[in-house]
Amino acid sequence: MTIPARMREWLDQQQVRYEIIPHREVYTAQEVAGATHIPGRAYAKVVILKGRQGLTMAVLPAKCRLDVVRVRQVLNDSTASLDPEADFAQTFAGCEPGAMPAFGNLYGIPVYCDQHLTKETMIAFPAGSHHEVIRIASKDFLRITGAQVHEMCTIVHEQAA
Repeated sequence: MTIPARMREWLDQQQVRYEIIPHREVYTAQEVAGATHIPGRAYAKVVILKGRQGLTMAVLPAKCRLDVVRVRQVLNDSTASLDPEADFAQTFAGCEPGAMPAFGNLYGIPVYCDQHLTKETMIAFPAGSHHEVIRIASKDFLRITGAQVHEMCTIVHEQAA
């Protein structure tokens, strides 16, 4: 599987420079960071939450754990909780389950980015498969997604790369 055509066309329309990085098949964010030699602080994992307003995408460093209490405060939604993948997988057409890109806005989902990622010049995240990641400038990511930046996670540990 390769990057979904919809995503590639959209990135080209947005005039965003990006790099596709292939890697061996791995599933957790920390494993992908290690397989691609990208520090855990610059590799973004994508977490989907469901609340009163529907789905929300949280994008945070692989080395972090989502703080659901903080996210509920940010969203002003005490009902927001992690959504089981089976409930939203069909939303990300053309993507392998669990490998959705951090472009929630491309799928009608608002994006919230943890502030730690904005300190990185370049960030990477799944490109729609368990075999590729996409790396772009963090400023371009914020510009094209309209992501709201907040503190949403607790740092767990750094992945050696």
